[in-house]
Amino acid sequence: MIDFFRCYLLTFNEFFLLLQRKFINIYPMKKIAILLVAYLVCVALHAEERHITFGELPKESKVFILTHFKDSTLSEISLERSASLTLYKVELTCGLKMQFDRTGMCTEVSYKKGEVPDAVVPKKILSVVKANFPKCRIQKFEHNERMYEVDLDNDITLTFNSSFRVVDIDK
Repeated sequence: MIDFFRCYLLTFNEFFLLLQRKFINIYPMKKIAILLVAYLVCVALHAEERHITFGELPKESKVFILTHFKDSTLSEISLERSASLTLYKVELTCGLKMQFDRTGMCTEVSYKKGEVPDAVVPKKILSVVKANFPKCRIQKFEHNERMYEVDLDNDITLTFNSSFRVVDIDK
């Protein structure tokens, strides 16, 4: 039997070839299902989360924190790493949480007790929120390459495309 606990040391292609040799007479769909489950188990077993120092953050994330939150105190910094994803999570003593990708770009800022600072949110998104929801505060802002998402304190979530146009309003 294959040692599934050490398979994360193999690349996916090596893993596929190894399983293919062992299960050559299994029907193709069963083979794919077995491969997928085995690979996901290996990835899950290899995931790790550990606490790190401010100095271990990528340069871009350090600049972001010092620019927008220089007067705040850091509470916790952690690195979450799996086979396909690396995330840096930063929490301030006031309760504000930030998340950075592997390059150090901020992908999420959330603040349940207060408002996400205006400087963190793109101006076009901020103007849409202020014009349509003037009494609401932004409690969470997140984005990736394709979209931006803003959670307001009245439980409305606004989704914007990469051109800052509203594509969805979730109540």
